[in-house]
Amino acid sequence: MTLIERDTDITHLTDLLTECRRGRGRVATITGPTATGKTELVYAFSRRAAEAGVTWLSATCSQADRNLPFGVVSQLFHSAALSIDHASRAARLVEDASLGAGASGARPQESEWLRTTQGLWSVILEISNKNTVLITVDDVEYADSLSWQILLNFVHRLKSANVFIILTAAEGPQGMDPLIEIDLMRHPHYERIGLTSLSFQGVMGMVSASMGDAAAVALGPAFHRITGGNPLLVKALMDDHRGAGAGDREPAVSDGFSRSVRALLHRSDPTMLMVARALAVLGEFALPILLSELLDIRTTTVNQALNCLDAVGILDSLRFRHPAAQAAVLDDLDPSQRREMHRRAAQLLHAEGAAATVVAAHLIEAERFQEPWALAELREAADQALRDDRHEFAVQCLRLAAELTDNDRQRTRTTTMLAQAEWRINPAAANRHVEPLLDAAREERLSFRGLYALLRFLLWYGQHDEAVEVLGRMAGRAAEPGADDAAARLDAVRRWLSCTHPSVLARAGGGTVTGGADTPAPGSHPRGAGATLLASMLRDGPDAGTADAAERVLRSATLDEANLDAAESALFSLIHADRTDKAASWCDVLYAEAVRRRSPTWRALFASLRASIAIRQGDLVAAEKYARTALDILPPRSLGVRIGLPLAALVSATTEMGKYDVAAQYLRQPVPDTIFETRFGLYYLQARARYHLATDQAHAALSDFSDCGRLMRDWELDTPTLVPWRHGAAAALLQMGQQEQARALLEQPYDLASGDSLRIRGIAQRLLAAASDLRQRPPLLREAIDMLQTAGDRLEMAYALVDLTHTLNELGEPNKARMIGYRADSVAGECRAEPLRQAVRHSTDGGESGGGPEAISVLSDAEQRVASLAALGYTNREISRKIYITVSTVEQHLTRIYRKLNVRGRRDLPAQFSQM
Repeated sequence: MTLIERDTDITHLTDLLTECRRGRGRVATITGPTATGKTELVYAFSRRAAEAGVTWLSATCSQADRNLPFGVVSQLFHSAALSIDHASRAARLVEDASLGAGASGARPQESEWLRTTQGLWSVILEISNKNTVLITVDDVEYADSLSWQILLNFVHRLKSANVFIILTAAEGPQGMDPLIEIDLMRHPHYERIGLTSLSFQGVMGMVSASMGDAAAVALGPAFHRITGGNPLLVKALMDDHRGAGAGDREPAVSDGFSRSVRALLHRSDPTMLMVARALAVLGEFALPILLSELLDIRTTTVNQALNCLDAVGILDSLRFRHPAAQAAVLDDLDPSQRREMHRRAAQLLHAEGAAATVVAAHLIEAERFQEPWALAELREAADQALRDDRHEFAVQCLRLAAELTDNDRQRTRTTTMLAQAEWRINPAAANRHVEPLLDAAREERLSFRGLYALLRFLLWYGQHDEAVEVLGRMAGRAAEPGADDAAARLDAVRRWLSCTHPSVLARAGGGTVTGGADTPAPGSHPRGAGATLLASMLRDGPDAGTADAAERVLRSATLDEANLDAAESALFSLIHADRTDKAASWCDVLYAEAVRRRSPTWRALFASLRASIAIRQGDLVAAEKYARTALDILPPRSLGVRIGLPLAALVSATTEMGKYDVAAQYLRQPVPDTIFETRFGLYYLQARARYHLATDQAHAALSDFSDCGRLMRDWELDTPTLVPWRHGAAAALLQMGQQEQARALLEQPYDLASGDSLRIRGIAQRLLAAASDLRQRPPLLREAIDMLQTAGDRLEMAYALVDLTHTLNELGEPNKARMIGYRADSVAGECRAEPLRQAVRHSTDGGESGGGPEAISVLSDAEQRVASLAALGYTNREISRKIYITVSTVEQHLTRIYRKLNVRGRRDLPAQFSQM
C-alpha cells in the first residue's frame, strides 16, 4: 500500500530509531481514528527497519486478547527474528508466569513477577547489544493487563537501551487508558504521533499509485467523498472497482466496501458500533438527543462517538457518506435486534410528533406492533404516500394496518385502500382482495365509495355476475334519503357502463342511458363529464363541440382511480371523433404523468390508448411499439378485459405490415370470455377480422364483423364511429365476389348517426367504388382519398390510392396509374404497410416503360403534390383548396414543374413521367 502522506512520519520514526542506536531508548504512541493508517504506517516503517538489520518484534491486539493473560507478550517473543535460544528462554518465562497467574489472570507473586520481567528484558538487552530492537504493538488498548504491566516495565528500563517501542491506539474514549498514557509520558524520550485521515491529495496519490493517473482524476474525488480519506475504505473501494471492471466511470461500491465498514466498526469501541447502528436505523432523524434516548446513554457519549465516526470516514455531519455504509451497518444487525430498534424508534418518533410516513417506516420494520396509535399512523402514512405516488410504501403500510386491526369495518376500509394501492402497481395483486370485499359488501360493511372501487375491480377482470350484484347495491344506497351525491355518482357510473360495459348495465336493469346525455357543460365534474361525453358522442355522433368538451375534461381530470375513467372516456371521444391529433397529444401528456407518478397500471393503460390512436393515424410502427410497451409493463393477465386494446393494436399493426405469423401469435394469446361483453371486445374482433381478410379468410372475417354488429345493435351502440362493422363485412363480401350483397350492406343505415365523420365517409366511399362499375370508380375513389387525407387516416388513404391505381390500370390509363401508384407507394411506405406497397408494384409492373420515381425526384415535395393532383385532372383552384395554397402559388409550381420536366402543359405530365 502506498502511503504518500505518511512519508514524513516514516522519516520521523527513522530519526527516532537512529537516536536509539546512540543509546537513547525511545517510546512512541501513534494514535488516530480507527483504521486511519496506523497499522499500515507502522508496518511500512518496520519492514524498512527490518531490511536494514533491525530486530523487529511485533504483536497485534484484539478485544479477545483482554482476557488472555500474557497474550501480547507471548506474541512478541514468538517472532522469527529471535534466535532459538532467546525464543526458548522467553517462552519458558512466559509459560511459568502464566501458570502463576492462573485462569483468573491475577498477577503472580512479586518474586515470580520480577523474575519474569527481568528475564524478558534481559533477552531484549542481549539482542540490543548487537542490533537495534524494534518492538511494535498494534491496537494496544486491547492488550491484557499483565502484558501492559510488562510493556510499562520495559518503558521504564529503556533509558540508554538500543530499543525503540512503538504502540498504536485509537483516539478518544475507546483508546488507551489515560492513566497508562500519563505513565508513558513520564519517560523523557516519549513522543505521541497523531494521525488523521488522508487529505484529498493523499487519496488522489493513493489511487494514482494503485490504478494510474487517469483513474485518479476520474475516481479520486468520489473516493475521497465516500471514504473521508480513510485508507482502509479507499483500498476497499479500489478493490471493488477493479473487481467490477467498471472502468473510469462512477465508483463501483460493493461487498468489499461493506465488509470494510463492518470490520472497522467491530474493531472500534462498542459505543461507536452502537451509535452507528442507531444512526442507521433513525436515518435523517438521527439527532444526538434522539440517539441518546434511543440508546439510553448520555448525549456527551453519543457526541464523542459521532465525532469518532466522522473521523474514521463513515459519517459526514450526522449522515453516512454513502448509502452502502448505512446498509452495511443495518445488515450487520441481528433480525431481532433490528426489529427492536425500529420498535423503539417508532415509539420515540411518534412521541416527538414526527410525520406519519416516518413513524410508519419504522412500524413496518418492527413488524407486529400492538400500540393503540400504530393503526392511525399507518393509515395516515398510506394516504400521504398515495398522494406522493409512493405506491409500494403505501401498500406496505396498509398490509400491516390490515394485520393489526381487529375491527371488521376498519379492516374492510383498510382492505379497500390496499386493493386500490396495489392496483396502481399491478392489478393482479389487487384481485386477491375481491372476495373479502364482496363478503363485506354482502354484510353491508362497504361504503358507496367502497362499492364503486369493488365494481371497478370486478369489471376489470370481467366478473360480470358479481358486478351486477354490486351495481344493484350501489343503486340501493343511492336511493336512500339524502344520498344525492351517491345518486349523481351512480348516474355517471351508468353512463360510463352504457358505452364500456353495456351488458352489465342491461343485466342490472339499468337499460341504456339515453336521456340527458348531452355534451357536458363547461365546469362540470370530470368524473361524470367524461362518461357523458363519450355516451353522447357514440349515440349522436361527434359535433363541433366534441373536441373542446373532451379537452375540458382532460384539463380538469387529475390522475386517480376516480378520474381515470373520465380521462380515458375523453380520449376515446377524441379518437372516435377523428381528432387523433389532439388525442395523441393528450395521451402523450397523460402517459408522461403516469411515468412521473410511478404507476405501471396507468402507464399500461395510456400506452394501450396511444397504440389505438397510432392505428387510426396509420402509424403502424408506433402502434406496435406502444402496444408492446403496454404488455411489457403489465403481464396480460393483469390487464383483465383491457387486454383487448393492446392486442387489437398489435394484431392490426402486424397484419397491415404483412407480419402475418406474428399477428397469428398474438391472436393465440388467451383473452377472458367476458371481453366480448365490453367495448374492448369490439376492437379485438375488428382486428381479428382484418387479419382474416388479409389472409384470405373472408368467411371468418365476415363472421367476426357480423358478431360486432350483433353486439353493437344489442347494446344500442350501432354507430360506425365506434366500429364500422358494415364496412368490414362489405369488404369480406367483396373478397368473396359478392358485389351486390356488399353494395346492399353499405347502403344499409347504422342505427345511430356517425355525424360528419370524414373518415367513415371515406372508407364507405372506397368500398362503394369497389362495388360499382369500373368507370364509376375513379371519382368515388378520388373523393375517398380527399376525405381520408383530411381525416388524418394515412392507412385507409393508402388503401384508396392502391384501389385507384388498380382502377386506372384496368381503364387503360397506365401513365396515370403509375403516377397514383407512386403516391400510393409513398403513403404506404410511411405507414410501413408492406402488402399495400407490393400490391402497388404488382399493379404498375408490365405497363409502359418509364421512370416515374426518377422523374419525380427532380421535383420538390410541394411540386410533387401539385404535379400529382394536376395529373389527376384537378383544376388550379381545386388544387389550391386541397393543399391550402393560393392559386398563384399553384401556377408558379406548375411553371417550374413544366420547365424541370420539359413539357408544355398538364396534358403532357403522365406521358412525360412514363418516358423519363
